[in-house]
Amino acid sequence: EAELAATANLDRYLSYGLHHNAGLRAAYERWRADLERIPQVTSLPDPQLSFTQFVEEVQTRTGPQQRRYSLQQTLPWFGKLDQQGTVASARAEEQWQRVQAVRVEVARDIRVAYHDYAYLGESTAITRRVVGLLERLGDTVREKVRGGNDLAPLLRLEVEIARTRDLLQQLEKQRLAESAAIDALLGRRSSEPLPWPEPEETGDSERPDRDALLADLLTRNPELGALRSRVEKAAEAVKLSRKSPIPDPMIGAGFFDTGEAFHPGTAGGGDDPWAIQVGFSIPLWPGKYRAERREAESNREAAEHAREDRENLLVEELEADLQTLAEIDERLALYEKTLLPKARQAVEVTESSYKGDRATVLELIDSERTLLEIERAHRRAVADRAKALVRLQTLTGETLP
Repeated sequence: EAELAATANLDRYLSYGLHHNAGLRAAYERWRADLERIPQVTSLPDPQLSFTQFVEEVQTRTGPQQRRYSLQQTLPWFGKLDQQGTVASARAEEQWQRVQAVRVEVARDIRVAYHDYAYLGESTAITRRVVGLLERLGDTVREKVRGGNDLAPLLRLEVEIARTRDLLQQLEKQRLAESAAIDALLGRRSSEPLPWPEPEETGDSERPDRDALLADLLTRNPELGALRSRVEKAAEAVKLSRKSPIPDPMIGAGFFDTGEAFHPGTAGGGDDPWAIQVGFSIPLWPGKYRAERREAESNREAAEHAREDRENLLVEELEADLQTLAEIDERLALYEKTLLPKARQAVEVTESSYKGDRATVLELIDSERTLLEIERAHRRAVADRAKALVRLQTLTGETLP
């Protein structure tokens, strides 16, 4: 906690969030619950112990039978329990892939929120710098007004200072909301905003290889992994449904509690007879089992179609993210090679001209505002590029930068 509040560090945020995020922990517990299902479905059903008290004793040569005790055990047909375990294992594997998908999503959300927060910090710093420049310019304009110059430029400058200060206040208020959003993803609560991250670098402009990303998407994406596990689970459920109509044997044993024989000395008098039971369940309603099999087959087809549909959507998303990244790189090149140098040069020239009374304060304000907007747009593009890379890495199952 103390380290998180001291310095902004993405790796530290990821480590903390992946251990404390409530949604990820919930997914993990669901996986553990599914694991506990396996021993339940692979165990024999509970045996049945029954007791019968005869209202009227059954008279026999060896004595009256007064009550009966019996113990029965159903034995599912060979392979049924194993197949149930296979289905349960596939279900647990699907849930484990869901855990990995949630893990990737949590990491993505933390990284996206971090880059947005970094942009907000840089935008705030740029705006604060412009406020300082305008205030220093105000001192110069006031001296000129006291020297007899027109008052209108000073009023226009004061309006611009007030407008920029208001923008700065809005950004500072937005900081609280974005910091709270990161805290929620990390699974922590704090009334203090997180520290500002260090300014982000543009980074390597080399674009990721599309074919490599596509291959990673199809093999490593945990969401697709979960859907493949669902298909496997549904296929195993079809196999299980084919075993359902097979009768299950039952074995049992019992004895009759017998009283003393009516005639003393009768051979076997008072002995308790034992009995062994063998039976089978009767699949009396075949329509029920056919419906069960059709249900399982439809679920398998639905799972396969869902996997195929999601795969198509993710491939489309990959293509869109690659296109977005290309457009951002073009914007960054425009800002860094053309717009930013020219805007800075324009401010320098206008400042020099203003000091020599060859430019008005309005022209100087316009040049400063233009530079502010371009610098903020440039930092926005840097953050957008980082977020686009995060989305691409998320599609391939990566969680770390």
